[in-house]
Amino acid sequence: MPANLPPQYYEAERRYRLVKTNQERLAILKEMWAIMPKHKGTDKLQADLKAKISRLKREMQKKTQVGKSTYSHHIAREGAAQVVLLGPSNVGKSQILASLTDASPQVAPYPFTTRDTVVGMMKFENINIQLVDTPPITREYMEPWLSEIIRETDLVLLTADLGRDSLLEDIEAVVRKLEESKIKLVAREPEVKVTQEMRYKRAIVGANKRDLPNANKRLKTLKDVYSDKFPIYSLSATSRAGLDHLKEKIYKALNIIRVYTKSPGKGADRSEPIILKKGSRVIDAARAIHKDFANKLRYARMWGSGKFEGQKVQKDHPLEDGDILEFHI
Repeated sequence: MPANLPPQYYEAERRYRLVKTNQERLAILKEMWAIMPKHKGTDKLQADLKAKISRLKREMQKKTQVGKSTYSHHIAREGAAQVVLLGPSNVGKSQILASLTDASPQVAPYPFTTRDTVVGMMKFENINIQLVDTPPITREYMEPWLSEIIRETDLVLLTADLGRDSLLEDIEAVVRKLEESKIKLVAREPEVKVTQEMRYKRAIVGANKRDLPNANKRLKTLKDVYSDKFPIYSLSATSRAGLDHLKEKIYKALNIIRVYTKSPGKGADRSEPIILKKGSRVIDAARAIHKDFANKLRYARMWGSGKFEGQKVQKDHPLEDGDILEFHI
């Protein structure tokens, strides 16, 4: 029996994917429950929705019990993608997080200021990207719980300090320590994997403190050694030099695209894009709205990368960043 969900349900589901707080999520889940028709065709959907509401309530209750403590190693993913900042002590990871987001990590000139994860949201044009600051990694030690967070993230921002003569050794220590945990940082994931045990994780290098003496000389040395392994971008988190360029490069390294939808006769809402992986097709955009919607899709009209505006395209038509779709079911 088909679910026959009303358009208001799909609209609420779309808003659910965009909100940032658990309070907002819970309110929308309850709204979806109220909108959903209650019949045999929605039995499974009802059960899934009840389970989501219960899990969210438990998570909110747990956070209330621990107060404002950030000592939780589970990070709820928010925004279009997640980027984890890695590096040794005092390279400026926390300052980068503070400069790129609204987060307020502890920033100090002494080692091991960051003892746990700190999360902030980076605004890039019309989307938010989640940044996660982490405890330092040294040749001798890495927090045992950190490897799982790195395995699940979309991108690693490996932070180097252009104020140190030891920056090459510092980066090498982080790379080797991760490999001990079966995580290999790469510019792009290889088509053929040497071993299934190793998790290949895309990474770029943020070379911080470019305004310090001899920073240009150290940057050249860094590029001589590592430019064939990772893209390298210089910046200064304190003066904010290079931050806009870094934000753009982070977005491009994530390999995602933004796709917009419109109703016939109306303009597209560019404030709330659908986020998809590069290489996605029209059917993937429809599926991101809802699987039932995708099943009913006949064709779409596209504005953007098509041969002409409003071109009729089929389900398997490839999409590019900025495309606008008008679905027809």
